[in-house]
Amino acid sequence: KCLLLKSYDKLIVMIFELADHVQGFLSEHNKPPSRSFHEEMLKNQRRQQERLALEQQQRLDQQRKQEEEMEKEIMAEIQRREEEKREEKRRKEIAKQHHCFGLCFTRRDTVSEDNHRSQELLHFSNSTCGELVVHRGKFIGESERLGRNVYYGFEANSGDFVVIYEWSLRWNKKIGKFFTSQEKGKIENCKKQIHAAESELNSLLKLEHPNLVHYQALSSSEREDSLVVNLLVEHVSGTNLNQSLASHTPIPLDKLRQHTAQLLAALDYLHSNSVVHKQLGASSVLLDSQGNVRLTDYSLSKRLADICKEDIFEQAHVRFCEETAMPTKTGKKGDVWSLGLMLLALSQGVEVREYPVTVPTGLPADFQDFLNRCVCLNDVDRWTTQQLLEHSFLNPPLPKALPQSQDASPEDLAVDFASSVIPRSHVLNPPFSSGVQGQFSRYSNEFEELQLLGKGAFGAVIKVQNKLDGCYYAVKRIQVNPASKQFRRIKGEVTLLSRLNHENIVRYYNAWIERNETSTAGVLSITDSSEPRSTDDKPPRGRGPLQGLNELGLPDNVEDNAPPPALASSVEWSTSIERSSSAKCSGHESSDDEDDDEEDVFCASFLPSHSDSESDIIFDNGDESTDELSQVEPSKRPVTDTTESTDSERPPLIVHFLYIQMEYCEKSTLRDTIDQGLHQDNSRLWRLFREILDGLAYIHEQGMIHRDLKPVNIFLDSQDHVKIGDFGLATDHPANVAAGKFEVEESGSMPKSDPTGNMTGMVGTALYVSPEVQGNTKATYNQKVDLFSLGIILFEMSYRPMTTGAERISVLSQLRTEDIHFPKDFTDYERGTQRKVIVWLLNHDPALRPTAQELLKSELLPPPQMEESELHEVLQHTMANVNGKAYRTMVGQLFAQITSPVMDYTYDIDLHKGSFNFSSAKLQQYVYETITRIFKKHGAVRLQTPLLLPRNRKLCDGTEPACFMDHSGMLVTLPYDLRMTFARFVARNNINHLKRYSIERVFRPKKLDRSHPRELLECAFDIITPVSNSLLPDAETIYTISEIVQEFPALQERNYQIYLNHTSLLKAILLHSGVPEDKLSQASSILCDAMSEKLTKGEVEAKFCNLSLSTNSLHTLYKYIMQKGDLHDLLPLLTSLTKHKTAVTQLAKQGLKDLEELTMLLCRLGVKLQVVVNLGLVYKVQHHSGVIFQFVAFIRKRKRTVPDIVAAGGRYDHLVGCENVRIVTC
Repeated sequence: KCLLLKSYDKLIVMIFELADHVQGFLSEHNKPPSRSFHEEMLKNQRRQQERLALEQQQRLDQQRKQEEEMEKEIMAEIQRREEEKREEKRRKEIAKQHHCFGLCFTRRDTVSEDNHRSQELLHFSNSTCGELVVHRGKFIGESERLGRNVYYGFEANSGDFVVIYEWSLRWNKKIGKFFTSQEKGKIENCKKQIHAAESELNSLLKLEHPNLVHYQALSSSEREDSLVVNLLVEHVSGTNLNQSLASHTPIPLDKLRQHTAQLLAALDYLHSNSVVHKQLGASSVLLDSQGNVRLTDYSLSKRLADICKEDIFEQAHVRFCEETAMPTKTGKKGDVWSLGLMLLALSQGVEVREYPVTVPTGLPADFQDFLNRCVCLNDVDRWTTQQLLEHSFLNPPLPKALPQSQDASPEDLAVDFASSVIPRSHVLNPPFSSGVQGQFSRYSNEFEELQLLGKGAFGAVIKVQNKLDGCYYAVKRIQVNPASKQFRRIKGEVTLLSRLNHENIVRYYNAWIERNETSTAGVLSITDSSEPRSTDDKPPRGRGPLQGLNELGLPDNVEDNAPPPALASSVEWSTSIERSSSAKCSGHESSDDEDDDEEDVFCASFLPSHSDSESDIIFDNGDESTDELSQVEPSKRPVTDTTESTDSERPPLIVHFLYIQMEYCEKSTLRDTIDQGLHQDNSRLWRLFREILDGLAYIHEQGMIHRDLKPVNIFLDSQDHVKIGDFGLATDHPANVAAGKFEVEESGSMPKSDPTGNMTGMVGTALYVSPEVQGNTKATYNQKVDLFSLGIILFEMSYRPMTTGAERISVLSQLRTEDIHFPKDFTDYERGTQRKVIVWLLNHDPALRPTAQELLKSELLPPPQMEESELHEVLQHTMANVNGKAYRTMVGQLFAQITSPVMDYTYDIDLHKGSFNFSSAKLQQYVYETITRIFKKHGAVRLQTPLLLPRNRKLCDGTEPACFMDHSGMLVTLPYDLRMTFARFVARNNINHLKRYSIERVFRPKKLDRSHPRELLECAFDIITPVSNSLLPDAETIYTISEIVQEFPALQERNYQIYLNHTSLLKAILLHSGVPEDKLSQASSILCDAMSEKLTKGEVEAKFCNLSLSTNSLHTLYKYIMQKGDLHDLLPLLTSLTKHKTAVTQLAKQGLKDLEELTMLLCRLGVKLQVVVNLGLVYKVQHHSGVIFQFVAFIRKRKRTVPDIVAAGGRYDHLVGCENVRIVTC
């Protein structure tokens, strides 16, 4: 008790001391403010205003200094020009004489060059005939469809006439004199493709058929500005079927039946030798002097035309998109599709442009059925050439009352129509019959096997050497069932590969299918097995009738029946087996058409297809593959009867082999490099990472997603360059080609496939797949899923090799978490930059994850260490100093180029093709005088402005003016329209009151190099007033145009409407829909392309998705821009924009106010045309700042209703303000 009392006393003293200390601290520090809170606020505001005023003054001072420096530069430039003018006067006479001499010299050279071209000697080498010397003769014509020119030729040794197909592949004008490494790589790839075409020609030379135009030789040569490929073919005197279409003359049915029989015979012969025509059309069908059909342009022409479409070549003669909406179908069934379209067109005398194709009911019933068998949408239902040869259209029944000759036998009367036109051997012999298959194997004829690189469930990859060019390739050899789902997946990989051409992507060269027909005994042994069958009817595991089955329930010894490879003993295969046509019932129910329905390995069909449940063997990669044989229909199971029978009684079997020829990467994969310690070589690490990023950016630009990016799918070639491969899971959705946006439904953690074979759910390796794909909820994802995988790959490249699989799973799983847990030994000090990039790439929010292009442009990536980077640096340094010696030397070299006589002659040849028409000139003069009279009635004067303008990228946004360079290296443009030069003229001359008109030429650049720009005649009417808030000038302009429309009866009949919109209203709609203010210009450009039908709806959605616009925002935007009608009818919709006090409200109110006032003025002026407010009208909004309008009528053109715009314009105060720079007087 005493101790407690003592402690209590001490406690009291301690509390007193604490209280005293607190009191002293508060009295010292707790001083009330000298001013009130309001006074402090005012003081802070004054400080803020002073700081802003100081910053404003500093900006003004800086601007003043810049203006003074600009004035000095302008004055110096003016003085320099004056001195040059005085010097030019002294040289003027000499230059004029030199020009006249040069003109005469050029004309003489032109004639000489033309004669040289017509008498040029071409040299070809042929494996059968040796060296061929051909004199090239007269130019026959050109084919835009195939991008080639056609010439007559004369073979010197034999004296025979020949035909020469010439493909001239000129370098793209964007490519400079010196090629970059990437451009060199593309050129080398094209050369390899040309060499591959030469190899293919060696196989095609063996083809012999009376209805084929035979190829003879192929040669290629490289010139200074182009690659030239010449194909020598047999000369056929006659015409082609395209003349019937050009003259709109239908071919009689009897003659068409004869042509069809011969065409089918030729096609069937090609297909039986694994050759696809690819470009069947009326222009590729010739008629010789006896009226027989000769088929040309098979296989090679399409291949060479595709090479022309590479981006390094000019696209002058290649038509990328046809005017029709007809889908492209390839493969053997694609040839049948093209045949049906061609026959339908020839029977009607006009081309088929509507889709889906409708066969006219007025045709004979058997011809209707024949065409329907050719043009049916489903590839499976479409007949093969063999089936079509047996069709009743080509084999009409014999009349019952036909009198018989005494010498005629029943067999003679049974001769059908096809056999009377076609040699019997080509009709009756089935393709690839015994003894024929071994004679034509493209794989064994062209390649020599060297090494087995790897094998898997679907086949093997073999290193081969081409016998002709000696180059090494990797060939995927796969045994497939063309009707199976697995074949569709394999075909999808080939389809994507064929569209890619980049130095960091495994290059695809070719693909084809070979069929081998063999006896049943070669695949399935038939023995007297007494071993009992199990109750579930599964095939026995031990020896017996089905011995040698692999894990798929299929025989392993089918490889013995393939064309004999050098490595047959070391490669295991899975098999696709089917009965030949001889073992099937005759009639239309034969499944022989399934042999080829999926042999199109170049392009996926976007049309609906039936299920694959009818395939002969059902493939499955799961563990239940032992039950697969029981899934085969009883009627299609292999014969396993134990009764004795001879081999001749058993029907033959057909085995399909798919060959994919690809680039061979000698070195290793990225996985091997990582395991060998890549993290220790920092420069090599960043170089490889940049190459991966370059390849990935190219893939994404093509609208694709790899979806299976991992180190084992990234290869390294002999030069240690990256090659991205294995596109087995890559996807290209037809509705989202531009952006690669995909939507999947995931119902579990395991992947699933839809009926078309597209993978949905969790795809790719689990350690590399992105979170948005891995989740179990509805996911919408784009190309950024590949960037997440790239983040994991960069970590593995930057981290030490992990010794065990368990460690790798543990480390990468921690890295995949939302917080991104790095290993402790992955220090920020050593790997700071890699760490920042990895964190950026592994962000679980795809919106915050970079795109491949954004990462390439990021400062986090070290600059590229390549040869081209040094060249670019030198060029940039030279271009930065326009007054330097290096710059003058470079420009001098450009202008020192000599214009060849050919260039001089062909530069403006297109402008002088048409003959002069005096009536057209008089009509044009009448239109000019009528329009001028109306303009003068409104007080306008004719005013011409300077022709050339310095190129300004901001003002040229969305347009492509014809750009040129003067002798000093300055870029100038010809007028794209009459507005830009006038706005600059008004601003520079301080004009504030003027009415002017101008009818002058405007120019559009041509894609073809070294050609005169396209000239158009444009009429402009402008009103300049000092009052900016009046809409009377806008109304007068529209009224003037309406007067012109009423002046011409042809325009009155079209019922033009006046479309109105306002830039402020359009901006308000975009902001209200969620478009960021800094991306309004991009959004306007997208809308402009969409309204002019340059983009499809899917492409528009994809581009807006790239602007981070959500689906709801896009729906909101569509709700507004798709509306048009009377202004009063649209007011209820537009009032939603004016309810809130925001910037959107002010813009919307201003736009509505101006539109109401303008419509009222037009009504008072008596404008008779219908006025429509179109919220989707987007016309050069970068230049306009107020009302915009168009005069639109809808007319029928080429069986389509298209808008016809006779006039367009708007208020452009903003454009004049941009040109209103400080004027320097001197």
